[in-house]
Amino acid sequence: MKKACFLLILILLLCCTSCAEMHDLLYETEQSGITYCVRGNGTRVKQIVVKNGNRVIWSKAIETDSTVGNLDGCYGLGVADLNFDGYDDVMIATAVDGDLISYACFLRDGEKEDFDYSAELSALSTIGVNYSLEAIFGFTQERETLSDGHYSLCDQATKYIWNGGKLLPEMYASITYNSKIDTYRYSVAYYDEELNRFEDSSDIWMTPEEYAGADMSFLYYFK
Repeated sequence: MKKACFLLILILLLCCTSCAEMHDLLYETEQSGITYCVRGNGTRVKQIVVKNGNRVIWSKAIETDSTVGNLDGCYGLGVADLNFDGYDDVMIATAVDGDLISYACFLRDGEKEDFDYSAELSALSTIGVNYSLEAIFGFTQERETLSDGHYSLCDQATKYIWNGGKLLPEMYASITYNSKIDTYRYSVAYYDEELNRFEDSSDIWMTPEEYAGADMSFLYYFK
């Protein structure tokens, strides 16, 4: 009887492991002894699986857009300490639109073998992690149609920091091009936590020639 019970438990464990690893393996990487896998069909990610050795410790079904494909050769999978607590977290690209990349982000729950969905991080696009500053960067791009076929295009990078477990903006830098006057406006603004909004920006206007000579690599940190 004990032998039968043992076999039954073993079968159930094998079945659970099999269920946790659905779809074809598309890509995997190992970091600090933990293996992070993306599984799916064709080039479409359907599942994230995290393993310690051969043991599955966490898995999550994911819906990704066809625009992601084999992004950066890893299907948009990122493993990084997103909240600077000393534990690696997981992010997976869910959609790509030019320079804008949407992610689903999951934070490891301390020493527990579990990951929690982060709505704050997942609301950002084109996420960058700066360990020296302990900061997260997000990028946005907004285009506005003006009169006579002209337009304005605003690229903005916003710096976020963790404070009391919450992700808060600290400052942003942006460059806005106005085709009607053929001019660039470089703006910087800092976040006022008491007012819960950004302060008025400091602006510098530049000609196309001046902009071409300016170093804007910090704004386009992802390139």
